[in-house]
Amino acid sequence: MPEVRLLDGGDGPVLENERVRLTVRLAEGTFSLGERDVRAVIPSAWTEAVLRDGTAIASRGAGFGVAGERAIEDAHGRGRTLTLRRRAAPGESVLTLDVTLYEKRPFVALRSHLTNAAGAPLAVQAFHVVRTSPVAVGEGWRFYRHGWQSWSPTLTLSAGEDDIPSFPPLVDPRTRPDEGLLVSELVTCLHHGPSGRTITAGFVTAADQLSQVWLDGAGRLTATSYVDGIELAPGDTLSSERGVIDITPDPLASLSRYGDALAREMDAVSWPDVTTGWCSWYYYFQRVSEDDIVANLERLAELRDELPLEFVQVDDGYQAGVGDWLTPNGKFPHGMAWLAERIHGRGFKAGLWLAPFLAGANSRLFAEHADWLVRNESGEPVVAIQNWEQLCYALDCTRPEVIDWLERVFRAVTGDWGYDYVKIDFVYAAAVDGVRSDPNVTRAQAYRRGLEAVRRAVGDRFILGCGAPIGPSVGLVNGMRIGPDVAPYWYPLTGRGAGQRRTSLSFPAAVNGIRNTITRYWTHNRLWLNDPDCLILRDSETALNAEEVRTLATAMGMSGGMLLDSDDLTRLSPERRAMLTQLLPLRGEAAIPLDLFEREMPRILWRPDRRLLAVFNWDDGPADVSVPLPAPAERLEDFWTGEEYVPESGRAAFRGLPAHGCKLLILR
Repeated sequence: MPEVRLLDGGDGPVLENERVRLTVRLAEGTFSLGERDVRAVIPSAWTEAVLRDGTAIASRGAGFGVAGERAIEDAHGRGRTLTLRRRAAPGESVLTLDVTLYEKRPFVALRSHLTNAAGAPLAVQAFHVVRTSPVAVGEGWRFYRHGWQSWSPTLTLSAGEDDIPSFPPLVDPRTRPDEGLLVSELVTCLHHGPSGRTITAGFVTAADQLSQVWLDGAGRLTATSYVDGIELAPGDTLSSERGVIDITPDPLASLSRYGDALAREMDAVSWPDVTTGWCSWYYYFQRVSEDDIVANLERLAELRDELPLEFVQVDDGYQAGVGDWLTPNGKFPHGMAWLAERIHGRGFKAGLWLAPFLAGANSRLFAEHADWLVRNESGEPVVAIQNWEQLCYALDCTRPEVIDWLERVFRAVTGDWGYDYVKIDFVYAAAVDGVRSDPNVTRAQAYRRGLEAVRRAVGDRFILGCGAPIGPSVGLVNGMRIGPDVAPYWYPLTGRGAGQRRTSLSFPAAVNGIRNTITRYWTHNRLWLNDPDCLILRDSETALNAEEVRTLATAMGMSGGMLLDSDDLTRLSPERRAMLTQLLPLRGEAAIPLDLFEREMPRILWRPDRRLLAVFNWDDGPADVSVPLPAPAERLEDFWTGEEYVPESGRAAFRGLPAHGCKLLILR
């Protein structure tokens, strides 16, 4: 049987299992970490707490003492926890670090704690749960940059290059350390292709604090958990979120393993079937009317055998104002309960879009409850976004009256109106930086309170998150948009030039939606159902050409995730409808981006469950493409056309693959 052993290492205790060894140097207040019987991958690391005034309380230099050890059993299995206490003078705050190894897990778990031993409150800003000496030096290292919320860019970058520009509060939490760092939210994976060395570092709890992992120019990692300056009373203890470090050679497997651990700790919500449906947004946008919904509903009923979809989702455009969700506008004269009943009568389930944590400046909600908003230090309401031709402010979810209002809204939508599914959008607004009614609540906790209110009100109905912080949403939503909005055009309408695209990776565009669909593969069927956003299949009223439509459809099908079309079904051609029919059976597992750690935009996706291989050309012109087959095959069959190809020396090779085009191949 595997076991976790606690040994005497001379300079301090050694904690090890069959895969991992952690060696403590008590006098230095540091530890090293690596695979057993191999040189340490992290030669020196320590823990640190930072107060709001900038004071750092670090174990390095102060030294550790052993405060205890114990056997544990939790969501990850059986293991052993060693507690290390920073050596401190009388009256100094006490910093401790719990390190845990498990019998059957190749990672170490770490959590920091700070106890206020002074006579006055302490304002705590952050825990640097782990800070390391240089671990990534030289060429060949790539850094997995995970975004904060649904629309935040997620991709791998070379360790020496500049980070992606941030746009707080929209796709960045406004928590930015010094310039010159690569910053990943929640988790990163640092991989060295030439040697196979891999370090995956992240947080497996996320309900109380936002978290990041940084890589600086010297190759040092820092895993940080933000306390947001809340006060710690004398004698009380405050804890960080729980981090993990996984040191194994396969970065793709380690990301999936991290997702499993996060799901276990956060009690991720399952759903029995991968959701399908039709959505009004990407054809009708805000001009949608009751008549538009009914026309597409009737067409869906006619096409039921061809398109056996489950949900009809009414998106943005039905409400009287941004915040006035229970008052339909004049385009929906029969009301939303009538429309849900009509959808049910045709044998479909009804879905509805809301942005519950926003109050538009033109709304009745803002006029009547301006006191419900998050404020800045000057007392002005915090702008979460400028949209719908108005400023939109963030609701303060630490106010009991806001929570009561949220529950009333969602009980009405699901209970009184009868909607089976809610899409909640722009929900990052509840986590914006600002002054709240309760000053001792973090951004993550405030967001979580709002999301918990929605869940209580809707019960076991389906919740789709969008514009949502990834970590604090786990366990409360059934589906999650994992990328920027798709659009009926390839590149964003702003920043279209090749030199500007780096600043527009979170903007609506087909290619931006595809990027995150590929790079967040590991969240699907672990944290929730991945929502790659809507298919746009039409051949009119779109700037997407036939190759780009097929590439968008291929990426969504390979994702294994939710499939919702957003076209006018009364006008969609039979040929384009057939693409959706072909994709429906592909729901299930997410494709693995085999070259994720080779380039920013992976071009090889592999679905072992279906023996499907997708090969993409992201260039703006035709390209010759040749990729190795991930499994033996005697012939290759084009999924879309049925055309057959013969592998060339174990490779799939194509000359002149069109710009933004792809091949989706069945390995026979």
